[in-house]
Amino acid sequence: MESIQLSTQGSERQRKDLIRTALRFEKMLMHSAGDPSYQNLSQEAHLKKLFEAYNGFKANVAISKWQLSEDFMAGIINVIIGMSDESRQIVRGHLDFNKWEHSAYNESLLKSKRHTIGNTPRGLDHHFALLLTVTSESQAWFFKRYNSYFATSAKKTKPSLRSRIRWNQSDWDKHVDHTQLAYAVMQKAKADTRDISSVVHLTWRCYDQYMHTALLVSFVCHVCFIIYECCTFIMRFNQTGLLT
Repeated sequence: MESIQLSTQGSERQRKDLIRTALRFEKMLMHSAGDPSYQNLSQEAHLKKLFEAYNGFKANVAISKWQLSEDFMAGIINVIIGMSDESRQIVRGHLDFNKWEHSAYNESLLKSKRHTIGNTPRGLDHHFALLLTVTSESQAWFFKRYNSYFATSAKKTKPSLRSRIRWNQSDWDKHVDHTQLAYAVMQKAKADTRDISSVVHLTWRCYDQYMHTALLVSFVCHVCFIIYECCTFIMRFNQTGLLT
């Protein structure tokens, strides 16, 4: 397949960047959609056949470093099927200024299903399941937050050592949970404080600054709940007519 050969030639020049590799495979997915050998396959099964063809290409068979690993392939599937265009752009923006091997990302993180759209932890009641279900909006906020953490932490770190700043997969999954809770609470607080008294609008003007602070990894989720409770209290107080 010509497109697979071109991708192989590209791999000679630089180490594989999972996001850009995923975008190339997405194009292959679209171009091969009419091929009878790929008909009646799910997107994931279609991609796996493309991976098989890529890894079976004679040059890739001869040179093992050009082979796609299981983790790399799982990451590509998540990018294509489970990430929004906005989230991809956020990650690509980071990779425009950081080499893949020195970046905030690797295949071990991107192979995790937890950050993919629609993912929900198991064993939760309906209310918490809704709060912790990843949406395209909360996913994009998660990637912004992670990029901000990495950029802040990497300021005084040599590029060759920046990979040590990355979260491991366990921390990655936990921070997705934290982000989901924080995002849900802030969206609720934002909606509830939009059209009330001038006192609440004063609180509202601090929201953007709070959002900036919340992008840092050190922020604690219960602060979100405290802010939400304060907003709720002010709203109730305003309803008594004592605030003008």
